[in-house]
Order: sequence, then C-alpha cells, then structure tokens
Amino acid sequence: MNKPRIGVVGTGWWATQHHIPSLKAYDGAEVAALADPDATALQRAADTYDVAKTFLDPRELYTSGLVDGVVIAIPHVYHYEHVKAALDAGLHVLIEKPMTLRADHAYDLVTRAEKAGRTLMVGLTYQHTRAAQRLRKAVLGGEIGEVLLTSGLYVSMVEEYYRGRPERYEPVFQFPVTGPAASTYADPEISGGGHGQTQVTHSMGMVLYVTGKRVASVSAVMSNLGLAVDVVDAMSFQFTGGGIGTMAATGSIRPGQDSQQELRYYGTEGYALQDLLAGTLSIHRNDGTVERLDPPLAEDEIYPAERPIRAFADLIADPAAENLSPAGPAADTVAFLEAAYTSASRDGAPVTVASPTL
Repeated sequence: MNKPRIGVVGTGWWATQHHIPSLKAYDGAEVAALADPDATALQRAADTYDVAKTFLDPRELYTSGLVDGVVIAIPHVYHYEHVKAALDAGLHVLIEKPMTLRADHAYDLVTRAEKAGRTLMVGLTYQHTRAAQRLRKAVLGGEIGEVLLTSGLYVSMVEEYYRGRPERYEPVFQFPVTGPAASTYADPEISGGGHGQTQVTHSMGMVLYVTGKRVASVSAVMSNLGLAVDVVDAMSFQFTGGGIGTMAATGSIRPGQDSQQELRYYGTEGYALQDLLAGTLSIHRNDGTVERLDPPLAEDEIYPAERPIRAFADLIADPAAENLSPAGPAADTVAFLEAAYTSASRDGAPVTVASPTL
C-alpha cells in the first residue's frame, strides 16, 4: 500500500491543529474523509483543509470503504465505542490518549486489534523521540539493572481547561480552527477526570513503555481545588514483580511559567534521567560511565506532534514497521489510572490494579 487513506474522526482542537495539517503535508498518506456529529465544526475543518468527503455519523465512515485507517480524536468517554466499531469494520486505528476510561475496555480493544490483525496505536507523542527509544532500549536491555524505583513529575498549564474556560488559553495555543469545548476537560462524565486523565497519562504511559512493567497496586491522593475534576495528584505504587514508584502532577501553573516534565529510573546497576521538555537523557552506570543523548533533542523533536499520525500511516503501509506507541502499555496505563482514581475516592487506600487476566 503506497499511500494509506486516513479518516479523521473528531474535528476539534487536536485534530485540526495537529493531525489533519500533519497528514495534508505528508506525502505518505491521504486525508480521505472527516467525521464529526457537530456540523459546524465539521464544515469549518473541511473548508480549512480542503477535504471533500465528510460524515456526520462516524459509523458511516467506518463502513464506507473509503479509508484504510482512522484517527479518533474525540472526548474520552466515547473512545471505546468508536475504536471498537472501527476495528470491527476492519480498520486500523490511532486513538488519542487516554486510550479509554476503563481497564476492561482498554484490554478488550487490545485483544480485538490482535485478533483482527490491525494496528492499534495510541497518541502518546513523547514516545516518538530518539530519547524515548534509547531509554527503552537501555532499560529493557538491563543497562541499569533491575528497576528498583521510578519517580515522575508532570507540571503543566491546563487548569483553565478544568475550569471550563479553554478560551483563556487561546493566546497561547491559538486554536487555528476549533478550540476545545468548555465541557471536554471540565466535565468528569466526559473526561473521566482531570489531570490524571489528560497528563499523568503521558508520564505513566512513558514509564510503563520504557520499563515494560505493569503496576500491581497504587495509593493516590488528589485535590480538585474546588472543581469537578482533579488538578493536583500524588501517587505511589508497586510494580508487578518488584520495584516501586511515585508520580506527582499538577496543572496549576500559569501562562509564562515553565512546565516541568521529568522522569527518573533507578536500578541495581545504575540510573537514568529523562527530561521530556529539555529533550535530554542521561544514563549513569555503576562503573562510573555516563552516556548522554548526543545531540539532545532539537526544539522541533521534543514534542513532535506531527509524528504519531504519520507513523500510523507508515504502519498501515508497512505492517513490519515498529509501533512506537503500542496499545498494550497504554491499556496498562488506563488500568493504573482507574485504580488511582478509586484509591483517591477512598482517602488513599491502596487499590489493586486490574490486569488482562482478572
């Protein structure tokens, strides 16, 4: 397949600012159709990016025969039903994070994709970097020995989303076509939660991808700052098979303040430091040698927002290519978050994390 035909489901912020323009500028794929039940947003996106074929009902797109794969960029609560429908229609799927809001749904999608022989990719952008790939190879290859501890910090500017005021970020993100709806991140019935679902998904997704581990149990406390969803999160956890970890996160910083997104991995033979926003990685071995990513990631490599959708198209064209953001670790991240929210609702009591066999 020389040029896969891709359909885009959802014409909101992320799809119109990243997925559609990235595909339109890429010779390796074709934007074949758009789908969105919001007629106004759908037409605006179609006009902006000159896409002729549109669907108000995404399910009609899935069975239309017009596409080989779809990227689904819609509010979290609808992910499972639409990915399921697309896979059942024989399509390859890129689903935005979080993969789903329930662990059983996430694991069901992994199984469906495997049985159907279809690619299922999750939109975790940081994994499409040289730093993430080198780190994963080092940790899985035993270069720092057995993992004893991971520690993460994810601080970003998203509180106004949780307050239902996304327009306050328009000067920062610009929203060239359509910005987020007020309810997308602020209504827990739609989002499933706040900072855990939107941002800890990134950091824990990276930890589980890099280490190849699953989490056995988690204890979490969260603060909503009076809102309907969490803004500040603190989580401690145990890995299956040994090792422990912590993850702290808040979305409370303001425009102009620096975000912090750092991950640390400590093992029996050394440790590794990963700064997602600086684009740096260092691997410190117990023999005294230190390896640093050389060169560090360039500015356009740090968060390559155009890469997931292009990599998805490449996977459709060449199934032998490597899926850099596979569904398995993403499903494990869903299970982790499900347990973390349950723990927070129980004043931090430890909660066992669901697994595919439970």
